Amino acid sequence: MQKYDLFVIPVIDEMGRLTGQITIDDIVDIIKDEAEKDYQMAAGLVEDVEADDTIFELVKGRLPWLVLGLFGGLAAASIMTGFDEALKTYPILFMFTPLIAAMAGNVGVQSSAIIVQGLANDNIKGSTWDRLVKEVGLSLVNGTILSLLVMAYGTIFNMEILTSVTIAISLLIVIIIAALIGTFVPLILHKRGIDPALATGPFITTINDIFGIFIYFYIAKLILPF
Repeated sequence: MQKYDLFVIPVIDEMGRLTGQITIDDIVDIIKDEAEKDYQMAAGLVEDVEADDTIFELVKGRLPWLVLGLFGGLAAASIMTGFDEALKTYPILFMFTPLIAAMAGNVGVQSSAIIVQGLANDNIKGSTWDRLVKEVGLSLVNGTILSLLVMAYGTIFNMEILTSVTIAISLLIVIIIAALIGTFVPLILHKRGIDPALATGPFITTINDIFGIFIYFYIAKLILPF
């Protein structure tokens, strides 16, 4: 209907006889239902819920992703305990942990949202390798700009140069990894017949938070003397 600007499509049987019709309002209803489902899935709701549903139905719709977020947070905390020596020697690293986690989650959601939109509109063109190269290039540009801003912040507030470099390099690498995860997770879900909108919500955010924090402290271990 979109391609040929149609308002109605005939439905025929195997003999070519008219048996019914599909009108534009039928399509709009489907589009609306799919959009609502994808929006709720991106917000971390596992099933269709309404504002006037019972508390039990709302809990059933919201709790699973909250549990996932809880376990993701516990995993991130476990990773941080493995680098307790770094936190003792450089407590300032702890202050920038929310920055790394937030940027990882934001970049992953941005990348996955573009892919999910492209899959929905059927305009994902080119090979997977081309998309990989494009995402890496985009991430390098964004990550470099943001890392330079972090370095400028460190200079203004008299942070140790190695600490600023650690945060900046970690941020750059985390942005690249998060963008790649945000790109390929929805593609993989789509190929396996799973709604890729799943990748635009807490699922992708939790994954990127865990990876981001691990990369951050591992880079710190490589650069800082402790």
